[in-house]
Amino acid sequence: MKNLLLSPWVIVIVCAILTTLTDTLGTLWWEKKQTIVLLVTLLLAPIAFLSFGYVGSHFGLARASSLTNSLIVVGPILVGVLFRQELQQLSLIQKIGVGLIVSGIAMLTLFRTPNIS
Repeated sequence: MKNLLLSPWVIVIVCAILTTLTDTLGTLWWEKKQTIVLLVTLLLAPIAFLSFGYVGSHFGLARASSLTNSLIVVGPILVGVLFRQELQQLSLIQKIGVGLIVSGIAMLTLFRTPNIS
């Protein structure tokens, strides 16, 4: 029986969540300079890095990069838009770009090679 927690698809999501959290905490640290925020950021950053390596070992570098890096871009954008009310700071072209990123993620996920474990 496979361990679903170590599924490459689960780790893609974990990598994106960890990196989004690390990016968000890094921004908070620069705004507030709280030591605990810096320490949590420094703790999470290597875990995010290693999770990307795990994904890359299963999907290959090009595909892993396109999946995780696209999600890493969308994650902080969603945090900024939903929790920091930064939507008005995005131009129409930038909003279209985010839509294209989401479309790319959907294509990479829906039209994947079936032999990936």
